[in-house]
This record gives sequence, structure tokens and C-alpha cells, in this order.
Amino acid sequence: MNTREIISEDEAQALREDAGNVDPQGPVPEGQVLDLHADHWERIAADRAPALDAISERLGSLLKMTARRFFRRPVDVTPRIWREERWGVYARRLPVPASLNVLEIRTQKQKGMIALDADFVFTLTDIFFGGDGKTTRAEGTPDFTPMETRLVRKFVAAIIDDMKEAWKPYMALDIQLANSEISPVFAAIASNSEPVSITGFELVLGGHELKLELVLPQALIEPLRRLRNPGQPNQGEADSQRWQARLKTDVQDATVSLRAVLNGTQVILRDISQARPGDIIAIDAPTTVTLFAGENALLEGTLGACQGRNAVRITKPANRITVGEKYGRGEDL
Repeated sequence: MNTREIISEDEAQALREDAGNVDPQGPVPEGQVLDLHADHWERIAADRAPALDAISERLGSLLKMTARRFFRRPVDVTPRIWREERWGVYARRLPVPASLNVLEIRTQKQKGMIALDADFVFTLTDIFFGGDGKTTRAEGTPDFTPMETRLVRKFVAAIIDDMKEAWKPYMALDIQLANSEISPVFAAIASNSEPVSITGFELVLGGHELKLELVLPQALIEPLRRLRNPGQPNQGEADSQRWQARLKTDVQDATVSLRAVLNGTQVILRDISQARPGDIIAIDAPTTVTLFAGENALLEGTLGACQGRNAVRITKPANRITVGEKYGRGEDL
């Protein structure tokens, strides 16, 4: 039977590479100690950077707010467990075309990557410009349009800012976008045999499930292995305050629906059940107007007009009461 019927060429190549890493020294004689091969050490060390897990969670929270700004709707972001692979093995699995954004990490004089598949780019562009994200791209399209490329660069620049913020409690990062490619052949960040760290993030918005991958060199990960207590970053308190300030800023960009309640009155149920078109319910003319967000009073003002439309001139913050409390009822009008 031909091996091509059982495994693909890529899988066969991966097996050949792994076979080349087998220790040629054979069984270890009793009482004798052999040197630990570097490849073996990589496998042992692969899950020994818990600080990176903490950074991934922190970055996921920041990405959630960044994605909301670009997709203009709530986005759930879930970081996946990071893994280590040789660059050559990882690069062979990357789809073409893909948006492969090479990062220059000046701190360690290394390179990293933010990888987005074509579906991510198409969905981002469609939704950003008012679509529903369901527009499909023609089969065989070899490249991204200039508009898609510019939008992705803006999105990646925002992710870089999030990366700097997420890593700040552990180390300062000097990162910038070096170039963007569609093929891993032109976006190599390491030699084929070098290990890299890959962290995936799943973004869910409506019926869309998108994936983003962050690829980092080992030189950036190794210092994290030496942290004894990753839960206590170097500049914890100061950075926590900056984190809260950033969160507060992003929350303040959220859209809030306001409604103006002119006045209210109390009537008995019999009058409501017998009411007919043309009946009149008398209410007092309001001296002030209260603006509510949901059931919570936020602002008070006076009723007027501006540019031919009804308007409210704000006079002061409102007392923290609900609509029902203001008009003597336990529920909204």
C-alpha cells in the first residue's frame, strides 16, 4: 500500500524530522548518566511558564475591548493554552492567503507574528464598513485589497498596544509592525528548527467564530520561566491602576440610550381599562425633565427646543432613583 494513501506529505515530513531527533545513544546502561538533549529540554520546559498564561488572560481581556471597537458589537474572546512548535512545522500549516503580520521586537532583537486567516480579514472588513459579516470572497482571490490591508494594519497596531499593556507588569516591550505578508515563505520569523510559542485567541461575535494567533520567539518567553510567583508582577500596584484607568476609558466609550420622562401620574385600574381613544388624562406641566438610562435617573434639565427639535438643557445630576420611585410606583412607566 502506498504511504500517500495513509498520511499526507506534510505529515510524513514531520515524522522524518521527529525521527531525526531520536537519541542515537540507545538504552542507558545502569548507573550511567547521559546528557539531556536540547530537544528533550524543550518538551519538558514547554509547560513551565505559568506567567505566560497570566499574560494571555490579561491580553484576552484587552483584545475583547479592542475587537469591540473594530467589529462595533460585543465580542467574546477566549485565549487558548499556549504551545511550542518548531517554526517550520507551524509555517507549513498556515493557510494561503493569510494576513501574516511580522513584529519587530526590539527588546530582544527578535521577531514575532500576529496571524489572521483570510476569513478573519474578510469578516472584519465587511462588518467594519457596515455589513453583516456574511459577504463571501470570490474563490481563488490571491491577495487582499489595499483597503483590507490598511484596516488590518490598524487592527494589528491596536493589538500591539494591548500586548505592551499585558506584558507591562512583567517586562517592558518595544514592539512595532515590520511588514505584512500573505505567505509564510516571506514572513519567516525563525529558522525551521527553532521553537516558537503560539497562543491562539478565539473571537465569537454573533454567528461568527474567528481565530487569531500570536507567535513569539523563545527569547521572549525564557525570562518568564524564571518568575517564581507569576501572580505577583514586578510593578503590580502601579500597573493595576493603569489597567483600571484603561478599562474605565473603554467603558466610557460604550453607547448608552437616554430617555426623557416629562411627568407621570397615578390612575386607578378601572380608568385604564375603560379608556378609549380621545379620552384625556390630566398631568401637571413639568418644571424639570429627568433623563434616565434604563431605570436609573442620571441628569435633570429643562425642556426646550434646539434647531427645530425638542431638547433638554442639562441643569444638574439627578438623584439616584428609579422611574418608579420618582413617580410613586415600584416599576417603570
